[in-house]
Amino acid sequence: MFIAVLCVNFILFFTVKKYEIDTIANKEKLSFPMYDSSGLSGFMEHYEAYFTDHFPYKYAYIKTLNYIKKVSLKSYTASDKVIVGKNKWLYYNASIFDSLGLNEHCGYYQWNANQLQKVVSNLKAIQIFCQKNNIQFQLLICPSKQSMYPQYLPAYYTQKQDNRYDQLHQAFPEALNLKYILLSYKKTSGKLLYYKTDTHWNLLAGAIACKAIAQRLKPYFPNIITFNDISIKDSAIDSGKDLANMLALKHCFADTIYQIQFNEKNTVKIPHVLIVHDSFIESLEPGFDYLFSKITKRQLFIDGIPSPELLLKEKPDVFIIELTERYKELLTWNIHPDYFK
Repeated sequence: MFIAVLCVNFILFFTVKKYEIDTIANKEKLSFPMYDSSGLSGFMEHYEAYFTDHFPYKYAYIKTLNYIKKVSLKSYTASDKVIVGKNKWLYYNASIFDSLGLNEHCGYYQWNANQLQKVVSNLKAIQIFCQKNNIQFQLLICPSKQSMYPQYLPAYYTQKQDNRYDQLHQAFPEALNLKYILLSYKKTSGKLLYYKTDTHWNLLAGAIACKAIAQRLKPYFPNIITFNDISIKDSAIDSGKDLANMLALKHCFADTIYQIQFNEKNTVKIPHVLIVHDSFIESLEPGFDYLFSKITKRQLFIDGIPSPELLLKEKPDVFIIELTERYKELLTWNIHPDYFK
């Protein structure tokens, strides 16, 4: 039977229409390789990747396997990187270093003294440089979903001790503790702040984060809004989002989508913010448009943390480093030496 399936798929590979875009992985598929200077080894390596990209009905097989794991076997690990929690909550089991994942959330991989000192030294250097140059510096560590909704994780993913997020905020209390702020709002409002089937927070969580930023900045810009009147304009039920898509089970899950409205009259904006960001910025953008006149963005993994020279050239009023919790390891890396002068 196995050989028969292989033969059928081999025939289908040459007969089924091939598409250029992989809608599940959100990428362009590889084109047929050409024999070049890389020789036979390079050609075969490229051909193997091409075959994998265009394997007929690949996601039908993946979908079937994950559905069997999720529904029939009640498995919590539907894939290496997606954890199926209670009440159809999905969690991302990875970080910038995949060996950490949810184990780091549980407190099994704390920073040692040298790592923690490096983080504090980096942040203090940036903070002091910004103070000298009349720039308001804010660090935003956006909590991972497991930090906000641990109750839906499988029981064995229980936080045993402080994790690196906790260590960071204890060592550098100047950073906004968004986990504390969002947990407090969640407790009193009963509203969802993260998508059940996505790695990201939603627009409501982004608005609450903007309110916290505005409160931090108000002593320096007293006429700005404080986001005291935020309402949910509309809500809808949609199909599963990125984590469900990673399982090829997007239509087997559902998620709640909020639309947010700011009801406070906006008369004065902060002239300029420069923000280093990852994908969590998407839910911050409506509030940022309300708070800042000019927004200069730098993508975390493309542009990196700007040099002091660039900050002086851009002359922002506010400098923000926004990192998802799983990317906080970047704070242990070397920053531009001019920050320490």
